[in-house]
This record gives sequence, C-alpha cells and structure tokens, in this order.
Amino acid sequence: MATGGEMNKKDSDVTKSPKWPHFIIQSMADGVITVDGEMRITDLNRAAEKITGFTRQEAMGRFCGEVLQSSLCGRECPLKVAMLSGEAVSREAILQNRLGQKNEFMLTASALRDNQGNLLGGVETFRDIALIKQMDKERRQLAGMFAHDLKGPVVAMGGLLNRLIKGKLGELSEPQNAYLETVYQEVQRLEKLISNFLDFVRLDLHILTPLPSAVQVEKECQEVINRCQPLAGAKEITLELEFPQDVIVLQADPILFQRALCNLIENAIKYSPSQSRVVLTVSDLGREAQFAVKDQGLGIAPEDQPHLFELLFRGKTAGKETGLGLGLAIVKRIVNAHDGRIWVESEEGKGATFFFTLPKQPHSD
Repeated sequence: MATGGEMNKKDSDVTKSPKWPHFIIQSMADGVITVDGEMRITDLNRAAEKITGFTRQEAMGRFCGEVLQSSLCGRECPLKVAMLSGEAVSREAILQNRLGQKNEFMLTASALRDNQGNLLGGVETFRDIALIKQMDKERRQLAGMFAHDLKGPVVAMGGLLNRLIKGKLGELSEPQNAYLETVYQEVQRLEKLISNFLDFVRLDLHILTPLPSAVQVEKECQEVINRCQPLAGAKEITLELEFPQDVIVLQADPILFQRALCNLIENAIKYSPSQSRVVLTVSDLGREAQFAVKDQGLGIAPEDQPHLFELLFRGKTAGKETGLGLGLAIVKRIVNAHDGRIWVESEEGKGATFFFTLPKQPHSD
C-alpha cells in the first residue's frame, strides 16, 4: 500500500510530465484548440470534438478554419489577431459544425510564446452562449413588458388622482383631500421607483445608450440645481455651485448627464441634516471634467464604500431613509456608458463626497 509521501511524489511527477498541459486541456469544459504558427491544429480537446464534429485524430494537422468553421475566419480571425498583437482577443461568432449546424459562441484567443518571447502558435477557447443570448432576449422582453404593462397604469392612476385633487369632479372635504394627497404622493413614489428600475435595466442591457451632443457644463449643472432646489428647501439645505473660470464643453448625452448629477445631488440632500450645505464642484482636468457632490451627512462606513454602486445595496448609515438603492447604481452605469470614472470619499461623521469624471471627447473605437 502506497504511503502518503509516495502518493504526493507520484502526483508531483505527473504535474511535471510534458503531457500535463494536454491533460489540462482535455479536462476543460469549454472547447479548446491550439495551433502552430501556420494555423495548423496541434491539439483539440473532447469538448471541441463535440462542438465541431471532428475527432482529435481527424483535426490534428489541419488548418484551423477547416475544423473551426467560424463566421470570423479571415482577417477578423481572433487567433490571427491575438498572434499578431500579442494580446488576448474575445469575440462573438457563429460556428458551424461538421453537419452544417450553426450556434453562437464566445471565442477567446491568445498567442503562445516560449520563455524568450518567440511565437509558438496560439490557443483558442470557445463557449456556447446560446443560453445566455436567450436569457438576454427574455430580459429585454421583460423590460418592455414592465415599461408598457406596469408603468402605464401607474401613470394613469396618478393623472386621475390629480384631477380629483384639483376638484374636476366636484369639491372635496378637507379629510378627503388629505387622503387623496397621500395616495397621490405614494403613486408618484411608485412611478419613480418603476422608472428607476426600468432605466437601470435599459442601461444594463445597453437598450438605453448615450446620444452625445455638445453639453455646456455650467448651464446643465445650473438646470439640475434649480430642479433640486425645492427638495433642498424643504429641509432648509443650501445648494452651492463652484465652477472654474473657463467654460467647459463635453460631448455627452445631456439627458443622461443631468440624470446622473441629479441622482447624486438628491442622494446628498436625502442623507444630509437640516440647515446644512450640499456643494457641487466642477473641475477642468484637461481631457476630462470632474464633478464632486459633497454633503455634511453622517458619512459612509469604510466597509460599505466598495458596495455603494451595487444594485439594491443599502449601507448601515442609510438609517430610516427609504429606497431600493437604485440611484447610485444608475449613476455608475451612466458614467460607465460615457467612459468615465466614479468613486466616493468619506469618513464616518464627516460627510461624503461623490466624484465622477467624463471625457470631453468620446473615446474612439
């Protein structure tokens, strides 16, 4: 009977075997092929056999395109691009198997080089994404259903309640009016939650994408401040703006830009004490503009800060304030969609400052 030491030695010997990389490739669930510098197949695993319909023995030595019949074969071939550039390349493609059946796959290719940097060939993995595509389609359909079947009735209810409050169907008593005002406010709150959720889903699925145009930053910021003024006034909070002397113009989606800024300012007001200040500071950083929204609230615990922009996250300093944590998640996706950056700086008891940057010109593809 082998002792533990003998078994460990045996395992170590196996991992040092020249065939060890082949064992790893064969055990992978994704399809894998390796090629030499002439794009001839040097290895193909069991998963790739099932996907292509070719056995390893049949595939060895054949040109990659003969076996992995991809819609990207030619100049866009991920393997060729990876071997020429030296960088990993990922692309979606249609693969056709030996029987002529076609399916969608995600291809990821990398160059294979020796310790001296000499090109030996390349390796490509391919994963079936048909199920992912189907789920993505269903999510898009669900978003559309929410937009039509859920938001529509809520908007209609709000309109009818508003007509009742204005006395369109007769004068109301004071208690009746108070009840209807409460119901109307809750319907408006529900409508806002639905809108936030839909915007998050649309941004996440890239259904809603930026439509850039020239944005005069000071003008857009002033509009957002004016819109947020009633909310700040209700808590006796002072809104302040600080701009650089030079005019800043961005190529950004004005609606999404205002939405991101408005969400941050409303969030600052929400978590600030009465008779405090919320300050919006705009800075010119050359190729990008920086926006900072500073409050005088309770601050954010260090352990909460990395999760603030996650969907439905609520930190321990949220207190009694209501909400689903959608606002900051939406801001992050808007900033990301513009190739910007977003982060927070805060100490408990000393307020918080939310920063984001936007490039003045969109990045070229």
